[in-house]
Amino acid sequence: MNIYDDMAWPVMDYNRWKMAEHSAWYSGEPTILANYYTQLLSSNILGMTYSLDWDLFWARQIKNEAEIGLHVPIAGDIASLSADLLFSEPPLIKIAEAHEENSSQSYKDTQEEFDNMMIESGFYRKILEAAETCAAMGGSYIKLAWDTELSPYPLVVVEQIDNAIPIFKFGILTEVTFWRIIKQSENGSKVHRLFETYAKNGTITYKLYFGTADKVGKEVEVNSIDEGEDYKDIQTQVNDLLCVYIPNMLPNRIDRTSCMGRSDYSGIEGLMDALDETYSSWMRDVAIAQGKILIPADYMEKGSKGFRYNLDKIVYVKMDVDPVAIEGNKVTPIQFEIRSEQFSQTCLNLLERIVSSAGYSPQSIGLRIEGRMESGTALRIMERKSFTTKNKKECYWELALKKLSKLMLALYKLELGGKVEADVTITTAFSDSISNDISETSAALQQIAQAMAASTETKVRLLHPEWAEPEIKLEADAIIKENGLMQVTEPDLFKGSGNE
Repeated sequence: MNIYDDMAWPVMDYNRWKMAEHSAWYSGEPTILANYYTQLLSSNILGMTYSLDWDLFWARQIKNEAEIGLHVPIAGDIASLSADLLFSEPPLIKIAEAHEENSSQSYKDTQEEFDNMMIESGFYRKILEAAETCAAMGGSYIKLAWDTELSPYPLVVVEQIDNAIPIFKFGILTEVTFWRIIKQSENGSKVHRLFETYAKNGTITYKLYFGTADKVGKEVEVNSIDEGEDYKDIQTQVNDLLCVYIPNMLPNRIDRTSCMGRSDYSGIEGLMDALDETYSSWMRDVAIAQGKILIPADYMEKGSKGFRYNLDKIVYVKMDVDPVAIEGNKVTPIQFEIRSEQFSQTCLNLLERIVSSAGYSPQSIGLRIEGRMESGTALRIMERKSFTTKNKKECYWELALKKLSKLMLALYKLELGGKVEADVTITTAFSDSISNDISETSAALQQIAQAMAASTETKVRLLHPEWAEPEIKLEADAIIKENGLMQVTEPDLFKGSGNE
């Protein structure tokens, strides 16, 4: 998309309206949800006109000024679950050449420096952050920057898809422009917007526009603001796009031709709206069912400022009637029933439907776990759907992690003077997010050993998947030596027998 003077802003097509909707759900803020749906239902999107009569619970909250509107933040829980399944344990990212049998010292030093770079740059923390917003919004961008005053290593920056304007070619990201408001007047009427473009040839360029809340306005010099010195065009020595895009899942069901991923919330917005309505109705039942006792006003204590009401008498409601006129001076208690069982079952059903439609097992989010103490194997069976979704997402993340790792090495070497090898092969391995019971692992290794189906090295690798190859070889050699399993050359029985 080209940015030009005085264009309307923001550009809101149907896909971006959906991004805004998913952002509202992810926020967990009832006011943001209600405002979004009120704005949506009074708008015209791609010729589709909505009215405020559309039966959405959160739209009715502002229209009817409802007193009770309870929001269940299940959307945030789903996004957090997705990130936890992928990166609650950091992935293993290695340089293949550093772990070969006859690896050179330069590759080993590169692996050591690479590990330091991953830790110092906060890489694992950043991908966890990106994974959560990726699940919520349908995708995430991770770009690279650098500032020697802050870190000797490249900096990892997460950008949001609703602040990005991408260009794809054959499904591959070739250019992306990120925008943000960097300065505005007190009432928000005058706005400075910065557009930062990452291109395929390794350039990073900046443009600044001065406009209004709903117009881009005119392009102005970047140096016209105090922060302008920080936004100079850059031609890097890395001849590649210093940014990766990670789609959450594909295809995008709203637009099957789109390269943008789909959110975990796609298609379940109505279910989440119904869950909030059900919980709100439940709380309304609780409010209505507060016990009351109807009594004549003269039964209450009267002070200098009228009838006195305190906490001990909060259940009483005074009635302006003559107690003598009431047969038997009757006191009338009122207690409405709370339909807790019906509401509980409805909410549970909606929760399970929401989690399942998002691609996860109910157990993964804390449902149907009463009284259960399951082993790792049993958990995998119960949470099969969650792990299937996790495996799908790993396909997209694996490519992104490899590309990002190579870009970081190249940027570190060419722009920051790092002494590393940049032309390397990156390998990745994801954790399964469930710690194996040592008894299960031992039993599996024992069966493998009895079947004579694996070498000592393979068994050590199964027991310690986080170890590097040199560690595995050393441990295997130690086991063989301790158990007297040193390989013996088979003798030649015919040699020297005289029967040659």
